[in-house]
Order: sequence, then structure tokens, then C-alpha cells
Amino acid sequence: MRALYCAGRGAADMHEASIALSLIDVASEVLREHGAARASALTVRVGQWSSVVPEALTAAFPACAAGTGLEGARLSVVTVPGVGECPVHGRVTLDVTRGLRCPECGAPTPTLLAGDELELDELELVEPDLEDV
Repeated sequence: MRALYCAGRGAADMHEASIALSLIDVASEVLREHGAARASALTVRVGQWSSVVPEALTAAFPACAAGTGLEGARLSVVTVPGVGECPVHGRVTLDVTRGLRCPECGAPTPTLLAGDELELDELELVEPDLEDV
């Protein structure tokens, strides 16, 4: 297990560094499953309500990936908006500054249908050179 020492500048950075390490562990498992040694890019989906700061995650990733099959890989973060269920208006896109309330009528939307995701969506594997085989 790698030390959680990669980006550690503060508590917020440590949170995203820990998440980056977890994503690298998941991606490394996918690499092993497919017999690949390296990846050139990965895409993660981060919900607006997931408590993850995409900029901090992106900043932490290179240092956390050093020495792994993800070193040098491009990290793309896709932000997923929050979607709630309003009892009057049905599915509504939530505004994080207003909380879990319908943007149309202000009614509470206690059910979050989307927006709390944190998932590895895509991983681009590097084909081994014929000389490496």
C-alpha cells in the first residue's frame, strides 16, 4: 500500500489525494484484468453533491500516480449535476447553493436522483510495443 503522502498540503488536499489513490487502485485492477501495464488516460464522473473538489482531485492525481501504471496518464473529470425529485415538478436540476430544494418552487427534494457519483468511467489502455512483448 502506498503512503498517503502524495499531495498532502492540507486537509482538503488530503481528501482528494485519498480519492486519487482509490481511483488509481481501481484503475490498476482494471489494467491487471486486461493484461495491460499502462494507461494513457482516464475519465472519472464526479457529482456536484459528492463533496469532491474536481480541481483538487486533478491537482493531486499526478503525484499520486507516480510509479504506477497511471503515471503520465491524462485525468479528465466530468461533473455530474445534482438531480432531485420535486413532489410538484418531478425531476429537477438542483443548485448546490440552494440545497436540496426545487429551483422552481423551493419545495424540499429529499431524494437525490443523481449528483453524488464518484466513479471511474473510462480508462484508455496503452498497447504494449511489440519489442516489449
